[in-house]
Amino acid sequence: MVAPSDPKGINRIGSPRSLDHKIDSWGYVHGRQERLRVFIGLGVAFAVIVTLVAAFLLYRFGTDNFHEVSENAFRSRQLAGPAFQHYIREHNINTVIRLVGVEDDNRATYEEESAAVKEAGAKLVVTKLATSRLPYRSELSDLFAALDAVAPGERVLFHCSHGSDRAGLVSTIWLHDYRGVPFEEARKQLAFVPYGHVPFGDASDIGRFVDMYAEFRKANPGVSIKEWVKLHYFEEKPGREVAHWYDGVQYAPQG
Repeated sequence: MVAPSDPKGINRIGSPRSLDHKIDSWGYVHGRQERLRVFIGLGVAFAVIVTLVAAFLLYRFGTDNFHEVSENAFRSRQLAGPAFQHYIREHNINTVIRLVGVEDDNRATYEEESAAVKEAGAKLVVTKLATSRLPYRSELSDLFAALDAVAPGERVLFHCSHGSDRAGLVSTIWLHDYRGVPFEEARKQLAFVPYGHVPFGDASDIGRFVDMYAEFRKANPGVSIKEWVKLHYFEEKPGREVAHWYDGVQYAPQG
Protein backbone atom coordinates (compact mmCIF):
# COMPACT_ATOMS: atom_id res chain seq x y z
CA MET A 1 0.00 0.00 0.00
CA VAL A 2 1.38 3.41 -0.98
CA ALA A 3 1.22 6.17 1.65
CA PRO A 4 -0.60 9.37 0.67
CA SER A 5 1.26 12.48 -0.39
CA ASP A 6 2.43 14.78 2.36
CA PRO A 7 -0.65 17.07 2.68
CA LYS A 8 0.93 19.51 5.10
CA GLY A 9 4.12 19.93 3.15
CA ILE A 10 6.34 18.67 5.92
CA ASN A 11 8.62 16.83 3.52
CA ARG A 12 8.82 19.84 1.19
CA ILE A 13 10.55 22.01 3.74
CA GLY A 14 14.24 22.14 2.90
CA SER A 15 13.93 19.34 0.32
CA PRO A 16 15.93 19.50 -2.92
CA ARG A 17 13.98 20.22 -6.07
CA SER A 18 14.91 16.81 -7.47
CA LEU A 19 12.59 15.13 -4.95
CA ASP A 20 8.98 14.55 -5.90
CA HIS A 21 7.91 14.85 -2.23
CA LYS A 22 5.86 11.64 -2.32
CA ILE A 23 6.35 8.96 0.32
CA ASP A 24 6.31 5.42 -0.98
CA SER A 25 5.22 2.31 0.93
CA TRP A 26 8.68 2.00 2.48
CA GLY A 27 8.64 5.50 3.86
CA TYR A 28 11.28 6.89 1.49
CA VAL A 29 11.12 10.03 -0.57
CA HIS A 30 12.43 9.24 -4.06
CA GLY A 31 14.16 11.74 -6.29
CA ARG A 32 13.39 12.24 -9.94
CA GLN A 33 17.09 12.28 -10.79
CA GLU A 34 17.65 9.00 -8.99
CA ARG A 35 14.83 7.33 -10.88
CA LEU A 36 16.11 8.76 -14.14
CA ARG A 37 19.57 7.27 -13.51
CA VAL A 38 17.99 3.88 -12.83
CA PHE A 39 15.95 4.02 -16.04
CA ILE A 40 18.98 5.09 -18.07
CA GLY A 41 21.07 2.27 -16.57
CA LEU A 42 18.40 -0.30 -17.39
CA GLY A 43 18.12 1.08 -20.90
CA VAL A 44 21.87 0.87 -21.47
CA ALA A 45 22.00 -2.69 -20.09
CA PHE A 46 19.13 -3.73 -22.37
CA ALA A 47 20.81 -2.14 -25.39
CA VAL A 48 24.08 -3.93 -24.65
CA ILE A 49 22.32 -7.30 -24.35
CA VAL A 50 20.41 -6.77 -27.59
CA THR A 51 23.61 -5.72 -29.37
CA LEU A 52 25.52 -8.81 -28.16
CA VAL A 53 22.70 -11.16 -29.16
CA ALA A 54 22.40 -9.50 -32.58
CA ALA A 55 26.17 -9.70 -33.11
CA PHE A 56 26.17 -13.40 -32.17
CA LEU A 57 23.31 -14.21 -34.53
CA LEU A 58 24.87 -12.20 -37.33
CA TYR A 59 28.21 -13.96 -36.86
CA ARG A 60 26.79 -17.45 -36.52
CA PHE A 61 24.26 -17.23 -39.33
CA GLY A 62 25.68 -14.47 -41.51
CA THR A 63 29.30 -15.55 -42.02
CA ASP A 64 31.06 -18.62 -43.40
CA ASN A 65 32.64 -19.27 -39.97
CA PHE A 66 35.73 -20.48 -41.83
CA HIS A 67 38.86 -21.08 -39.74
CA GLU A 68 42.16 -22.89 -39.98
CA VAL A 69 42.32 -25.74 -37.46
CA SER A 70 45.89 -26.80 -38.09
CA GLU A 71 48.25 -27.07 -41.00
CA ASN A 72 46.21 -28.72 -43.78
CA ALA A 73 42.91 -28.72 -41.83
CA PHE A 74 40.04 -26.23 -41.84
CA ARG A 75 36.50 -25.88 -40.51
CA SER A 76 33.39 -24.00 -41.63
CA ARG A 77 29.62 -23.86 -41.70
CA GLN A 78 27.43 -25.30 -44.47
CA LEU A 79 28.35 -23.27 -47.55
CA ALA A 80 26.68 -22.57 -50.85
CA GLY A 81 28.18 -24.28 -53.89
CA PRO A 82 30.28 -21.30 -55.12
CA ALA A 83 31.66 -20.71 -51.61
CA PHE A 84 32.72 -24.35 -51.32
CA GLN A 85 34.55 -24.07 -54.62
CA HIS A 86 36.19 -20.81 -53.55
CA TYR A 87 37.66 -22.29 -50.35
CA ILE A 88 38.61 -25.59 -51.97
CA ARG A 89 40.59 -23.82 -54.67
CA GLU A 90 42.04 -21.10 -52.45
CA HIS A 91 43.32 -23.58 -49.85
CA ASN A 92 43.95 -26.56 -52.14
CA ILE A 93 41.55 -28.73 -50.14
CA ASN A 94 41.47 -32.40 -51.15
CA THR A 95 38.69 -33.76 -48.94
CA VAL A 96 35.51 -32.25 -47.51
CA ILE A 97 34.03 -34.11 -44.54
CA ARG A 98 30.34 -33.32 -44.20
CA LEU A 99 28.98 -33.83 -40.68
CA VAL A 100 25.39 -33.19 -41.76
CA GLY A 101 23.01 -35.88 -42.99
CA VAL A 102 21.79 -36.20 -46.55
CA GLU A 103 18.13 -36.99 -45.99
CA ASP A 104 14.94 -34.88 -45.81
CA ASP A 105 15.68 -31.16 -45.30
CA ASN A 106 19.40 -31.74 -45.85
CA ARG A 107 19.00 -33.32 -49.27
CA ALA A 108 19.12 -30.08 -51.26
CA THR A 109 22.31 -28.81 -49.57
CA TYR A 110 23.94 -32.21 -50.04
CA GLU A 111 23.22 -32.30 -53.76
CA GLU A 112 24.52 -28.75 -54.23
CA GLU A 113 27.61 -29.47 -52.16
CA SER A 114 28.30 -32.78 -53.88
CA ALA A 115 28.22 -31.19 -57.32
CA ALA A 116 30.36 -28.21 -56.25
CA VAL A 117 33.00 -30.32 -54.50
CA LYS A 118 33.28 -32.68 -57.48
CA GLU A 119 33.58 -29.79 -59.93
CA ALA A 120 36.34 -28.24 -57.79
CA GLY A 121 38.30 -31.48 -57.93
CA ALA A 122 37.91 -32.55 -54.29
CA LYS A 123 36.36 -35.58 -52.59
CA LEU A 124 33.24 -35.45 -50.41
CA VAL A 125 32.89 -37.78 -47.41
CA VAL A 126 29.64 -37.87 -45.42
CA THR A 127 29.80 -38.91 -41.77
CA LYS A 128 26.72 -37.74 -39.94
CA LEU A 129 26.71 -36.43 -36.38
CA ALA A 130 23.94 -34.78 -34.37
CA THR A 131 24.07 -31.61 -32.32
CA SER A 132 21.20 -32.09 -29.89
CA ARG A 133 22.25 -35.44 -28.34
CA LEU A 134 25.32 -37.46 -27.51
CA PRO A 135 26.93 -38.94 -30.62
CA TYR A 136 26.18 -42.61 -31.18
CA ARG A 137 29.06 -45.05 -31.13
CA SER A 138 28.24 -46.19 -34.68
CA GLU A 139 28.45 -42.59 -35.90
CA LEU A 140 31.81 -42.11 -34.22
CA SER A 141 33.07 -45.34 -35.76
CA ASP A 142 32.29 -43.91 -39.22
CA LEU A 143 33.90 -40.61 -38.26
CA PHE A 144 37.17 -42.19 -37.12
CA ALA A 145 37.24 -44.32 -40.25
CA ALA A 146 37.00 -41.13 -42.30
CA LEU A 147 39.69 -39.37 -40.28
CA ASP A 148 42.02 -42.38 -40.48
CA ALA A 149 41.64 -42.30 -44.25
CA VAL A 150 43.05 -38.76 -44.52
CA ALA A 151 46.49 -39.27 -46.02
CA PRO A 152 49.60 -37.44 -44.76
CA GLY A 153 49.77 -34.03 -46.36
CA GLU A 154 46.15 -34.20 -47.51
CA ARG A 155 44.20 -31.01 -46.91
CA VAL A 156 40.77 -31.44 -45.32
CA LEU A 157 37.73 -29.31 -44.48
CA PHE A 158 35.27 -30.29 -41.71
CA HIS A 159 31.86 -28.65 -41.74
CA CYS A 160 28.45 -28.87 -40.10
CA SER A 161 25.41 -26.60 -40.37
CA HIS A 162 26.79 -23.55 -38.54
CA GLY A 163 30.43 -24.53 -38.04
CA SER A 164 30.12 -24.11 -34.28
CA ASP A 165 29.35 -27.42 -32.59
CA ARG A 166 29.92 -30.61 -34.59
CA ALA A 167 32.77 -29.02 -36.54
CA GLY A 168 34.25 -27.96 -33.19
CA LEU A 169 34.03 -31.49 -31.82
CA VAL A 170 35.72 -33.01 -34.85
CA SER A 171 38.38 -30.29 -34.82
CA THR A 172 39.06 -31.13 -31.16
CA ILE A 173 39.44 -34.82 -32.03
CA TRP A 174 41.64 -34.00 -35.02
CA LEU A 175 44.01 -31.83 -33.02
CA HIS A 176 44.26 -34.13 -30.01
CA ASP A 177 44.29 -37.58 -31.64
CA TYR A 178 45.86 -36.86 -35.01
CA ARG A 179 48.11 -33.88 -34.36
CA GLY A 180 49.21 -34.53 -30.77
CA VAL A 181 47.91 -31.22 -29.41
CA PRO A 182 47.33 -31.29 -25.60
CA PHE A 183 43.69 -31.96 -24.82
CA GLU A 184 43.00 -28.70 -22.96
CA GLU A 185 44.35 -26.76 -25.93
CA ALA A 186 42.51 -28.89 -28.49
CA ARG A 187 39.15 -28.49 -26.78
CA LYS A 188 39.33 -24.73 -27.33
CA GLN A 189 37.89 -25.55 -30.74
CA LEU A 190 34.62 -25.65 -28.80
CA ALA A 191 34.63 -21.99 -27.82
CA PHE A 192 32.13 -19.18 -28.10
CA VAL A 193 34.78 -16.85 -29.52
CA PRO A 194 35.58 -17.12 -32.39
CA TYR A 195 33.49 -20.16 -33.37
CA GLY A 196 30.10 -19.37 -31.86
CA HIS A 197 29.77 -22.56 -29.80
CA VAL A 198 27.28 -22.17 -26.95
CA PRO A 199 27.81 -24.78 -24.18
CA PHE A 200 24.14 -24.96 -23.22
CA GLY A 201 20.83 -25.51 -24.93
CA ASP A 202 20.63 -27.79 -27.97
CA ALA A 203 24.42 -28.13 -28.30
CA SER A 204 25.10 -28.97 -24.65
CA ASP A 205 25.57 -32.71 -25.36
CA ILE A 206 28.54 -31.94 -27.60
CA GLY A 207 30.29 -30.40 -24.59
CA ARG A 208 29.05 -33.22 -22.35
CA PHE A 209 30.70 -35.79 -24.61
CA VAL A 210 34.02 -33.95 -24.35
CA ASP A 211 33.58 -33.64 -20.58
CA MET A 212 32.99 -37.41 -20.33
CA TYR A 213 36.31 -38.04 -22.03
CA ALA A 214 38.03 -35.42 -19.85
CA GLU A 215 36.77 -37.21 -16.74
CA PHE A 216 37.96 -40.59 -18.06
CA ARG A 217 41.44 -39.33 -18.93
CA LYS A 218 42.06 -38.17 -15.36
CA ALA A 219 42.76 -41.80 -14.49
CA ASN A 220 43.83 -42.77 -18.02
CA PRO A 221 45.91 -39.87 -19.34
CA GLY A 222 47.47 -41.81 -22.21
CA VAL A 223 44.21 -42.93 -23.84
CA SER A 224 43.16 -41.07 -26.99
CA ILE A 225 39.59 -40.07 -27.70
CA LYS A 226 39.39 -42.79 -30.36
CA GLU A 227 40.61 -45.50 -27.98
CA TRP A 228 38.20 -44.30 -25.30
CA VAL A 229 35.27 -44.49 -27.70
CA LYS A 230 36.32 -47.88 -29.10
CA LEU A 231 36.75 -49.58 -25.74
CA HIS A 232 34.69 -47.63 -23.23
CA TYR A 233 31.98 -45.55 -24.91
CA PHE A 234 28.86 -47.50 -25.89
CA GLU A 235 26.20 -44.84 -26.26
CA GLU A 236 23.95 -46.06 -29.07
CA LYS A 237 20.55 -45.45 -30.57
CA PRO A 238 17.87 -47.01 -28.33
CA GLY A 239 17.00 -50.50 -29.51
CA ARG A 240 20.10 -50.85 -31.71
CA GLU A 241 22.70 -53.48 -30.87
CA VAL A 242 26.32 -52.44 -30.54
CA ALA A 243 27.77 -52.75 -34.02
CA HIS A 244 31.24 -53.89 -35.03
CA TRP A 245 33.90 -51.19 -34.88
CA TYR A 246 35.16 -50.08 -38.28
CA ASP A 247 38.12 -52.45 -37.88
CA GLY A 248 35.64 -55.35 -38.00
CA VAL A 249 36.03 -56.30 -34.35
CA GLN A 250 33.05 -56.62 -32.01
CA TYR A 251 33.93 -54.81 -28.80
CA ALA A 252 31.80 -54.95 -25.64
CA PRO A 253 31.66 -52.91 -22.44
CA GLN A 254 34.32 -53.95 -19.94
CA GLY A 255 33.02 -55.51 -16.75
